[in-house]
Amino acid sequence: MKAIRVASYLAASDLLRREAGLWDVIVVLGREAELNPLVAETTQRHLVLRFDDIEFPVQGQQHVTSTHIQQALAFAKNSENLLVTCRAGQSRSVALAFVLNCQHFGLLSATEMLNPRRHVPNQLLIHEAALWLDRPDMEDAFHAWRARNAHIVLSDYYDEISDEVDALEASGVVNQVSVD
Repeated sequence: MKAIRVASYLAASDLLRREAGLWDVIVVLGREAELNPLVAETTQRHLVLRFDDIEFPVQGQQHVTSTHIQQALAFAKNSENLLVTCRAGQSRSVALAFVLNCQHFGLLSATEMLNPRRHVPNQLLIHEAALWLDRPDMEDAFHAWRARNAHIVLSDYYDEISDEVDALEASGVVNQVSVD
C-alpha cells in the first residue's frame, strides 16, 4: 500500500472526480444513506460499511463490529491507494484509517496522520479493532494521542472547517458519495 487518505463525502467527491480510477474506497454510510453510482464509476474497487457514529452501543443504532473491521482489513490488504470516507471525514473514517495505518505502516504513522484540529476518531471503532486484532498498543497509542492533544478544542476550528466546505461548494463540488 502506498497511501491511505481520509475525506468527507464532499472532499471525496472532488478527489474521485479529479483522480478517477486511482483510488480504492471504503465508504462508511449510516443506516439510511445509499451509495451514489459515482463511487462505482470513479474507483478501482469500493467497500461499503454501515454503522452509526456512536461512542458506545445504543439501542436502535448500528455500532461498529468486528465484522466491519475484518472486512476493512481484508479490503485494504489489496489496495495500493486507499481513500476512507464518511459524512464529515472526522470520526468514523479517521478511526478506520488509523486502524488500517497501524496495520500497514505502524503506530507512529497512524498517530501522525491524526490532526487534533480536524479529527475526533471514533473510540468505539478503535476499541473494537484493538480487541479483535489483540493490539492493546493500538488503543494505548490512541489514548496517548488524545491526552497529548486534550488542550485542543475542535470547536475552536469549526470556522476553518466550514471555510473549506464553502470553498469546495463554491467551486461546484457536491456530495456524490451518498444519497440521503
